[in-house]
Amino acid sequence: MMETIKNYLESMFASLPNTPEVIKAKCELGQMMEDKYTELINEGKNKNEAVGQVISEFGNLDELGDALGISHILHDQGEAINTRQVTEDEARAFVQESAICGLIRGIGVFLSIISASGVILASAASDSDDIYMVIGLVFLFCSVAACVALCTYSNLRMDKWRFLKYEPCSIDYSTAGMVNDARNRLHGTIILQRTIAVLLLCVCYVPLIVLSMIGDGAIYSLVGVVILLLLVGFGVLILISAGARDEGYVRLLRLNSRQRMEGHYSKGQDEVYYENPTLKKVMSVYWPIVTCIYLVISFLTFSWAISWIIWPIAAIVSTIINNIFGTKRED
Repeated sequence: MMETIKNYLESMFASLPNTPEVIKAKCELGQMMEDKYTELINEGKNKNEAVGQVISEFGNLDELGDALGISHILHDQGEAINTRQVTEDEARAFVQESAICGLIRGIGVFLSIISASGVILASAASDSDDIYMVIGLVFLFCSVAACVALCTYSNLRMDKWRFLKYEPCSIDYSTAGMVNDARNRLHGTIILQRTIAVLLLCVCYVPLIVLSMIGDGAIYSLVGVVILLLLVGFGVLILISAGARDEGYVRLLRLNSRQRMEGHYSKGQDEVYYENPTLKKVMSVYWPIVTCIYLVISFLTFSWAISWIIWPIAAIVSTIINNIFGTKRED
């Protein structure tokens, strides 16, 4: 029953600023409630009666503000901005939707990565009928189309949750605790998934090297490239899928500000902002531009084993631009 009193105490102080003065008042009131509960139990009251009486005596901060020394803070709260309260059911639904849509996006990206596999295998069988090249091209365009469709569907499906980013929202103490506990339970699984994904990305070149050493023909190298793309695709799929669920938890925990006594929160990552409007527009489409450059160069030269170097170079350039021209602010 003390857990009920604790949750009620947390809800009482949830909207107050996270200052030493408020923390001290919360601890004092919590001790008063605990002492009163113990006293009532010793007098022969049952647990439900004791909890009800404790809440009725100590459950109104307006009456206790002067005694706790926070009456001026309570008066200032009247000017606080109203926020939308996200319920526990909404929080569960959002995390579930984030996980599903993350998997859908991951499959779409996987298809885009392996889309050129058919053309590569067809070029390996260059002495055969052109039907193989036709099949490879059909697979290429179907994979790209499926990628666009899946990513679009995922974005549209998550569109109903846009209010979490663009409207002032909050979650109560019990919901924040539920989200935080669920994230902690999955922490080991997410780390394992990310470890497997990184391992796949690290060893993706091994089949290409081995096959190139086995035979002198170009077919071995091309098959190695296909296996490389498959390993990279699976690695990226796992990374996106694992990251989407964790990002769902983080998004909910970031609704609660560390400036207030709302319970669990997560800082998340700082977003980069650009003062230059032209640079801001360019960086908003930076990675799509990099993707287009990668695909154009790869298809024109068929140098899939080399063109991947575009990605680390692009990441380095992005980091340099962010550090020189960007300013970080907490999201």
